Amino acid sequence: MDGKVDYSQWSSEKLIERVTALEEDLRHQNARYELLAQKRRTPSQPKRSRSIRQFDPSKYSTRLIALKFAYLGRRYNGLEYHANNNTRYPTIEEEMWKALDKAKLIFPTPNPALKEGEPNWEGCEYSKSGRTDKGVSAFGQVIGIRVRSNRPPQNQTTEGAFDGNEAFEQDGPNPKSDNELSPLTRVAFDPIKDEIPYAQILNRLLPPEIRVLAWCPSPPADFSARFSCGERCYKYFFTRPAFTPTVGQEGLLPIRDGHDRQREGWLDSETMREAAEKFEGSHDFRNFCKVDPSKQIDNFRRVINKSEIVEVNSRDKRTMGYLDLPDFRQYYPPPCQSANGSNSNSHADGPVAPTIQQNPKIYAYQVRGSGFLWHQVRHMVAILFLIGQGLEKPSLVDDLLNIEKHPQKPTYDMADPSPLVLEECNFPGAELQWYHLGDYTGYEAGVRKAGGKGNGKHGPGGTVDELWRVWHKHKIDETLAGSLLDLAARDHDAGIGDDGSDEHGEELRDSGRYIDSQKVYQGGDAPRLVGKYISILQRPRMETVDAINAKYLKRKGLDLRERNRQSSEIAE
Repeated sequence: MDGKVDYSQWSSEKLIERVTALEEDLRHQNARYELLAQKRRTPSQPKRSRSIRQFDPSKYSTRLIALKFAYLGRRYNGLEYHANNNTRYPTIEEEMWKALDKAKLIFPTPNPALKEGEPNWEGCEYSKSGRTDKGVSAFGQVIGIRVRSNRPPQNQTTEGAFDGNEAFEQDGPNPKSDNELSPLTRVAFDPIKDEIPYAQILNRLLPPEIRVLAWCPSPPADFSARFSCGERCYKYFFTRPAFTPTVGQEGLLPIRDGHDRQREGWLDSETMREAAEKFEGSHDFRNFCKVDPSKQIDNFRRVINKSEIVEVNSRDKRTMGYLDLPDFRQYYPPPCQSANGSNSNSHADGPVAPTIQQNPKIYAYQVRGSGFLWHQVRHMVAILFLIGQGLEKPSLVDDLLNIEKHPQKPTYDMADPSPLVLEECNFPGAELQWYHLGDYTGYEAGVRKAGGKGNGKHGPGGTVDELWRVWHKHKIDETLAGSLLDLAARDHDAGIGDDGSDEHGEELRDSGRYIDSQKVYQGGDAPRLVGKYISILQRPRMETVDAINAKYLKRKGLDLRERNRQSSEIAE
């Protein structure tokens, strides 16, 4: 049987009885479904919401530390944040403050004048070594700041005997000695091993272009990243040629004394070196800066310790040279090292890497000094570029440094900000001890433990891995653009001959097919067309510094006498 019922033989009474029974079963079934549906619709016990633990700063101790960090500044509006100054790009300070605040590492004093989320450094003992402008990068920026510490507050103790590590009772880098601590407040605390991993935490929260490199656990009590800094080093990178050379006779510059004809686009590095050395020593740099009248500066004398043009090559530690180190080479042991460990091709500093001809070559202007004026380095570089292009002579530096002869600054543009880097900040009197990422993952009986995967430097999320991603993106872009540029430049142009003339032998400059306008390189991606070039010393002059300062004070409703009186009172 197939289980089917033949209702054709049923009587009417029997069919009605069957339908009635089925309707009754359907009502019972629907009632059960409705009951289940009601149970599902009944609100269940609400889940216990995750409570946000209120952060109580009073339960934590703090300490003054120094942080060394680096950043690529092209996508940022400089280091310093200014309230009520809306800009297209964020500042480095904004990103750093957000990371410190999110990690609850700082406890700023509330400021009702600031909006929620605005950087607030009040009460944090915050200081910075150098203020970089929009687009400028840094490899060795240093800040001083008071942060939260793992050190137990003075009303807490730790179990176990005191093991001889440093004891802390009060804030500050110089704790009291063991004899001055009471038994109740004495705490065994290693200031490195037991401390918060500041660099690793901040690097997890910061953008990949901003990386904390090291921290100093014990700067002097009066440490100021600005005033304790004894020397700052800047580098300005540029290529040689500076821009694609102009082909043929059209691109040859006029003959200079003692020099061969130079092609437009190339820079004379030796002449630039000669000019750069003239900056060394103590000079008045008012003709090499931008005057800020709001600061009323009247002393423009600065000391330059070193000023030079250097070539950047593949062995430079700043340009991927770390890949030549044994731990990063493709094979181990290195091919030049025999099985018994002897070097078949060795050098006093290790195996000699093959020389790679870079084209174009990369150079840098490197300058060291105790302090710099506003936009000083970019003004100095702009003059060096004019000299390197053969548009000015090295003696121009001497002329502009002679303020008795030239008290008013000639009008000229400063160099582009993007290639400029604050490379290093030195603190000769502070004797800072830096702990870098990967150097120490802890201490055991005073023995250093080598860094490895997951130590904040190498491995997933490490600084090297993050910066590799940044570098790789730009390197691939560089390779693609360079290949396309090379392809376009090598394509044969039948209209221009090797001698700079067209196919009919007519000089291009004389025929009027090119605009007779001087190309001037200022460090950017392309030169500027400035028309007929006018020598710097023949250009219009700006007002004297005293006139600029006096005009500002007059506009603000003050006079020089009142300003000097206020300054004297503050000094006293």
